[in-house]
Order: sequence, then structure tokens, then C-alpha cells
Amino acid sequence: MIELPADLAPVQMAQMVYRLLGERRRFAVPGAPTSECADIVLRTSGSVDTAKSVAHTYAAVDWAVATSRRVLSAHDWRWLLLLSPVSAGGFMTIARSDREPLIWPGLGARFDAHAVTGWYSGGADATSVVSTQLARMLDVPQAVEMLQRMKVVLVGGGPFAPALRDRCQSLQIPAVGTYGSTETLGGCVYDGAPWPGIQVEIRADQIHLDGPNLSASYVPEPLIPRPWPTGDLGRWADGRLEVLGRVDDVVPVKGVNRHLWEFEREALLRPGVLEAVAVAVPDDVDGYRVVVFVEDAEQRLPRLETGKPDRRELLRRARGQRR
Repeated sequence: MIELPADLAPVQMAQMVYRLLGERRRFAVPGAPTSECADIVLRTSGSVDTAKSVAHTYAAVDWAVATSRRVLSAHDWRWLLLLSPVSAGGFMTIARSDREPLIWPGLGARFDAHAVTGWYSGGADATSVVSTQLARMLDVPQAVEMLQRMKVVLVGGGPFAPALRDRCQSLQIPAVGTYGSTETLGGCVYDGAPWPGIQVEIRADQIHLDGPNLSASYVPEPLIPRPWPTGDLGRWADGRLEVLGRVDDVVPVKGVNRHLWEFEREALLRPGVLEAVAVAVPDDVDGYRVVVFVEDAEQRLPRLETGKPDRRELLRRARGQRR
């Protein structure tokens, strides 16, 4: 099994992942251990807990690619890579591309919608983004035109805010909200509808997933139970899965148990807020003090290589600490 070099630039990393997938070579992304029981070892984002290494097989990747293409009616599509190639979303963007994907040379740097449109000259049928990337692109007319020409824009890595979804609909951008994780090779629920072959159960308000794309184990262990408890709260609404937040994000505030996602949704209602992250720090008087960090036109959230907000860094900031 090949260990991808940690010092490889993101663009070269993406090219190497594409080549290894085509050659059906076994590999582990940077920071992940090799395994004789896996074809590919990916890493979870580590945005909340310690990052984990996840074992996958080519059979699972093939099934996920084929099913996604069938659900999207994607035939001979070329994908534009705007995410880290070693994140689940970026990895699957590469894997889904029928032809060599277009790779934005700014991978790994601060996302700049103007830079993307200044570089992009066409040729992609689809792309995958996180919601904040999408929100920033909607403020750039050339980026809006670029997205309007896409056959689909997959939006993952976190909540797809209703206001952002409404903007995409009004602009006739074919945006699709996705739900999944590294353990499921990225999104396997599109706009609340599970793929054919994916089982979704709600047990004690927690989402459980199962399907051919679900990893069998972490590396080196433990095994992943089936169905897998995702740690996310969810419910069915009009026949579609609605993700509410994390199971463990309930904190007592002034004697009342509150979910952190409630504070985040309240913040997202404010004009100009693109993304919100709530963290809780102990408080001698109120039990916990909730601090909400937002991203807007003037301030940005710290992010991991995957594009997700770095919640652990935000928790340090809320405590008045620095790295």
C-alpha cells in the first residue's frame, strides 16, 4: 500500500489520487496508516473529535460512483475539483469524473471566488462545494454564470441553509444538498432522499446508515457497526431526511438544555451571515456559555483542509486561548 507524501502540493496530490484510482492501486492518504485489509484509507476531518482513519475497498468506491452517476443521470461528465483531494468530498469528486477532472490550481489556499472564475474557462459538467464556497460564489456574477452552466452542484460538508438553497433556486443553479461522511464515502443522501440501496433509520432521534458504501472498520480498529450510528440527530419531514445537529451538542444554559444547532440557525437568519458555528464553554453561573462564530463578508472562520470549520480551534478561541 502506498502512503501519499504529506508534503505534496494539493494539485499534485489530486493528480496522484486520480492516477492511483485509474491504476487500481492501494493507498493511504497523508496521516493515515496503511492497512492490509483495505484498498484505500481516508481520514475523517477531525473538526470536532480526533481524526480517524477509515478503511475502504474498491468495491465500495465503484458502487458509490455508479450509484451517484445513476441518481444524477451523469453520463460522461467531467468534474471540477474545488475541494481537498484527500477529503471524502474531494476524493469522490475525482472518482466520479468520467474524464480527468479539472483541478483548480488554488486548492489549499484561501477560497477566492473571483480567482476561480478568472481561471476557469469552461469544460466542467459538475462540481462539489461546501456551503460557504457556494455562498461566496453567488456574490460574483461570473461565478453565478459558471454555476448556472453546470448540470449539478453538490453541496456538502455541513448544513445547506434554506436561504442559500432558495437563492440557488431563484438563480436556476442546480444545487443538490448532500449528507454523508468519510465512513460512507461522502454524500449518499441527496436533498433528503437516500440513494437506492442506502438504508436510513432513526433510532432514539439519531440517524443510522447502512449500505454497500459503508466502511467495515477504522484503521487499525474498531469495526464499524451496521447500521452505523452517525452521531447526528435527524427526523423525517415530508418523506425526506432532515439533519438537525449532533447528538452530543446539548448543553445546559441557565438551567435549560439547548442544542448548539439552535444557536447556529438563529445566527444564520441575520443578513449577510454565510455560516455559523456555536461552541460551548463552561460557565460558573449559567452552566455553559454559548459563543457563536460567524462567517460573512468581513470575517472568515478557521478551516480544516477539508473545508469544514475548525470547531476545535473555535473552542480554543472561545476559551480565550490560542494555538
